[in-house]
Amino acid sequence: MAVTICVFLKKNKMKSLNIFLLLLIFIVNSCSSSPEEHLVFNDIPIHGNPAQFANELTKSGFTISQVTEENQIKLNGVFLEQNCEIYVYATKKSQLAYKVRVNLPGEIPDSLQVSFEKLQKLFASNYGMGKTRYKQYRNPERFMFNEPGLKRQIKKGDRTRYTTDSGFITLEVQDGYISITYLDKVNNEIMKIEVEEEDKQESGEEISF
Repeated sequence: MAVTICVFLKKNKMKSLNIFLLLLIFIVNSCSSSPEEHLVFNDIPIHGNPAQFANELTKSGFTISQVTEENQIKLNGVFLEQNCEIYVYATKKSQLAYKVRVNLPGEIPDSLQVSFEKLQKLFASNYGMGKTRYKQYRNPERFMFNEPGLKRQIKKGDRTRYTTDSGFITLEVQDGYISITYLDKVNNEIMKIEVEEEDKQESGEEISF
């Protein structure tokens, strides 16, 4: 019985060590990578300690508002010539900035549609053609393709995603405003590993490689 317990403990210890080593490899690779390998927001690579990243943004005129949630920092400032709310998200364990979300000011529906189309053109000029999904195309009652004179109306959930070598930028229509999300590819993978590890530990599942 004692031998069985020792073998079980040793086996689980080795699995935990493997998880740690895999996570360490991701972190070391991302730390040794050049800035170009990380997605850039406001000329700053999305990488490193989130507090340091936020402090870099303050040098551009942003002000740190408050920590709204765990692993999240809120700032206010001017982005694309508009007063915006900016959220910096960090991975839980390694505390690396991996995502930045910008909430643009609220607008009326007609203005919102014009702004969304302008942003699509602006980001397409910087990142190439994005992949767009319109919510209303999934509901035929809201749009009749064969009826002339009908114009598509922008709806919450409409979005365009731009893919780059270092990450993704997503324009999305929210409830009366537009959000822009910058997701760094390398650090997002680290975030996924940490979440998966935590979920499996909480559920008591074994992690194998």
